[in-house]
Amino acid sequence: MAEATAKKRKGTALLAVMNENCSSCAGSPICELHCPVDGCINLLYEETPQGGLKPYRVWVDNEKCIGCQMCYSDDLTKIHQHKETGELFYEYAGRFYDSSKKPLEADKMPKKFQLQLVGTESEDRLDKKICPWDAIKMYEYDEGLEVSQYFYDAEKIKKVSGVYVVEAEEKERLEEKQGELYGG
Repeated sequence: MAEATAKKRKGTALLAVMNENCSSCAGSPICELHCPVDGCINLLYEETPQGGLKPYRVWVDNEKCIGCQMCYSDDLTKIHQHKETGELFYEYAGRFYDSSKKPLEADKMPKKFQLQLVGTESEDRLDKKICPWDAIKMYEYDEGLEVSQYFYDAEKIKKVSGVYVVEAEEKERLEEKQGELYGG
């Protein structure tokens, strides 16, 4: 019965988790730009001893992440489904292809509003990652929820003047938990 009352999550079975390698790209996270969901990937600041703020890392709102992997890889083929016909279309580098992966002629192109993103795929994941620090990992959703607790706790992140901030005590607690995670 608990499963029946559980909130239905949109997207894939995957969840993005940012780990301790995240440098926040000096306050301009590349992954955030690639995310199609508003407010899913967020820059997290830390408090400084002088009372200011500085970029710390990014955190993923687990409730909003749809597991699309757009933050993860820059070499994804997007898979769209026509809302009316159910036909699949593939999009890579701005070009559309039919279900047999042949380029579509201009007159056969569906309108963007007729399509919904249903997945992504990639031929080569190794050298096409967006994150230069390899800080983004994709997990099956339930495992991702557990692992993310080592890097951010949404309930302990506060919003100050429109930005997300982790307090010094919470940052220290998280870094201790990361030590446990890695046996350190």
